[in-house]
Amino acid sequence: MSEPMHESPTGPGFDELHPILLVATPWRARTYILAELQERGYEVRALPGIHHALGYLIRRPAVQPVLVVLDTTGDPDLGPETARDLFEMTAPAPWVVITSAVHENLPEEMTASPRVHVLRRPVTVGDVVAKIVELLQQVADESSATH
Repeated sequence: MSEPMHESPTGPGFDELHPILLVATPWRARTYILAELQERGYEVRALPGIHHALGYLIRRPAVQPVLVVLDTTGDPDLGPETARDLFEMTAPAPWVVITSAVHENLPEEMTASPRVHVLRRPVTVGDVVAKIVELLQQVADESSATH
C-alpha cells in the first residue's frame, strides 16, 4: 500500500519565483524569522542587507517577491535611494518594515504608502510572522477577487 501524496502548499509565498524577500542585517532576526517562515512552508530568500537584495533581484529578473520584510537595523547601505530602488523593484508587493522605536530610517513617502506596514521595536518574531501571514492572506484574497 503506497503512502498518500502530500500536496505542497499553494498561494502567495509558496512559489520560488514569488518568494518572501527577507532583508535583515542582524543575523539573529534574519535567522529566527527565516526559520519560522520555513517551518510554515513558505519560500523565503533571506539576505543580509539591502545591497544584497538589490543584487539578487537584478541578477534574477524573473523573481518577483510577493512580500518584503525589511529590518532597518544596522544596515550601513540602507538609505533613501537604496530603499526607494528596492521599493520600486518589488512593486506591488507589500512590505513589513521593522524599525527602532524612534527612527524609521525610510523616506516619508514610503512610510506613508499603503504598501508599507511598520512594526516598531520591541517586536517578537511572532509579531512579525503574524503580520506577514495577515498580509499574504490579503494578497491571496485580492488575487482571487481579480481572477
